[in-house]
Amino acid sequence: MPEERPFTPVLFHFHGIGTVDFSSMTGDDLAATDQLCETRGVDCVPTVFLRREYLADWTDVLKEYTAGRAEGRYQRILGFAMEGPLLGTSGGVPPAGCWAPTVMEWRRIAALGELGLTYVVIGPDGMELDDEVEAGFTFRDLVDLLYRAGIKLALGHFEHDDPVRSARRTAAVIDHIQRTHGPSPYTVITDHLYNDMPRKFVHALRGSRQRAELGPVVERFASRRWTDDELDELLGPVPATLLREARKGRLTPVLNFDGQHVDLRICARTVEYLGAEHLILITDDTEVDHMAGEPLEYRQDGGDLWYRGDGRVAAGRGDMWSQVDNLRELGLGQDDIESLVSTVPRAVLRA
Repeated sequence: MPEERPFTPVLFHFHGIGTVDFSSMTGDDLAATDQLCETRGVDCVPTVFLRREYLADWTDVLKEYTAGRAEGRYQRILGFAMEGPLLGTSGGVPPAGCWAPTVMEWRRIAALGELGLTYVVIGPDGMELDDEVEAGFTFRDLVDLLYRAGIKLALGHFEHDDPVRSARRTAAVIDHIQRTHGPSPYTVITDHLYNDMPRKFVHALRGSRQRAELGPVVERFASRRWTDDELDELLGPVPATLLREARKGRLTPVLNFDGQHVDLRICARTVEYLGAEHLILITDDTEVDHMAGEPLEYRQDGGDLWYRGDGRVAAGRGDMWSQVDNLRELGLGQDDIESLVSTVPRAVLRA
């Protein structure tokens, strides 16, 4: 099947393939990951939830990756991403993957930019740019450290207690990155749009009860055409800020089109508002029933998703090709589909 496709998709954000959990992988897992991607006709950017105790081992993995690429191996792996560890804690993040590195640890992480680390997901609203991570080292300094190392930020996993403050801090981070390290739509991205951020709308229906009770609510919401003037009231300050910045060409959001993370009707409105050329499709999935040392479970009436033991969604279970089929069902043409799954993610990786 993959060889019949006219383009090669990029798995831009996903957490495991085959028997490999990227958050616990070793150098020996690189060849298996590369071969599975070759068989399936995709390129990939494996995404790691970094535990403090895994930093040294992961550094060794990236050293092997860099050496292998120089020898012509691992060509399907275009780089790596790191989700956290500086994240809001309300979403389905493995507990061990949410912590506050020291400045020395951040410098060790930044050094991985030379070894294939392409972007880091950070909660942009936990502090002001001039707040100190440690004495004499501000959040602004951290942002600049990563960008000087060739590592982009993906904004995600927000706090939920003060959406106006979160939106203001997010806009300040985007503005600083664009002024200092841009300008470009590919200089800063998001993590999974609408997931784990304060919203004013129901963004997903999971399970028969939610579909029965909230389906009409989502239908009414998705039937409204989005305008710039109404965006804050419709979506909430945080998603409205992200979409406005994307429409201005200062940000590239990533969005899951599996129909489970975000209702496909809302995905369609997002594409209509932004245009496919301003978005990246992600799967945010894993094929493994554990992640970063935490067991995952499948729930019969919980959609095609992995859950943590506390009931929070941890990851998807669907693949790239099923999402491409969803895009076609939404009426997107071949050019738009290729833009979402190949052209734009490759542009971000090159920028």
